[in-house]
Amino acid sequence: MNVLKVLMMLLLCISLDGADLVLGKDQKSKYTGTYSSLEYNREGGDLLGEELRVVVAKKGYQASLQIAEGEPSQLMVVDVNFDKDKIRFDIPASYSDYGGGSFEGTIDASGIKGVLTFKEGGSNNIRWKKGRGYWDR
Repeated sequence: MNVLKVLMMLLLCISLDGADLVLGKDQKSKYTGTYSSLEYNREGGDLLGEELRVVVAKKGYQASLQIAEGEPSQLMVVDVNFDKDKIRFDIPASYSDYGGGSFEGTIDASGIKGVLTFKEGGSNNIRWKKGRGYWDR
């Protein structure tokens, strides 16, 4: 009977810690969160910048991306790849305004910086701070 109790407790501990074993506790907390440069420009009445919200998904990481050039774009879902402090994602071509673009940069405790490149040419240097998003204020 004691052996059965010990085994049940062991199984419970393993199941409670399962998510951390799959992704690694440090990695999960290091990458997930909201990264934003969205700001309202009172003078022009425009919303400007970008916001990326990274979450854990079934097969790694995904994020919602929103770009504002006067008004907010539709939300775009992107698959995000991390390699230590490197971050990369492609914007699916199915998104009419920004589809086919890509982002490459680095991530640290304060945020993400890198270059957002657009399909039609051109690019933006990006600096997203980690914290509450524009829509959470």
